[in-house]
Amino acid sequence: MNNNRANKKSNIGIYTFAIGLIIYIISYLVPTNIFNNFTQIKPIGMSTIFICPILGIIGLIFSIKSKSILFSILNLILIFSFPITMFVGYALLGNA
Repeated sequence: MNNNRANKKSNIGIYTFAIGLIIYIISYLVPTNIFNNFTQIKPIGMSTIFICPILGIIGLIFSIKSKSILFSILNLILIFSFPITMFVGYALLGNA
């Protein structure tokens, strides 16, 4: 029983990365004017500026605690999702 609880705690880093990636993909597919009644920010901006870094920090803490190097790196990428998205968008689209 105690081993099962420890296994669930070690999977929090995996779960937060998966949730962050799903939210990132969904926010890319959602129409851009969905938040116009509340704010002018687009869904991809909302997820990359606020949601993904928070989930990445939580996942990074738990993946370091469980000594998972792969998910530590993946959660670190989730933390820096906004600069990565801006860099890729600028590299692909340029000054369009």
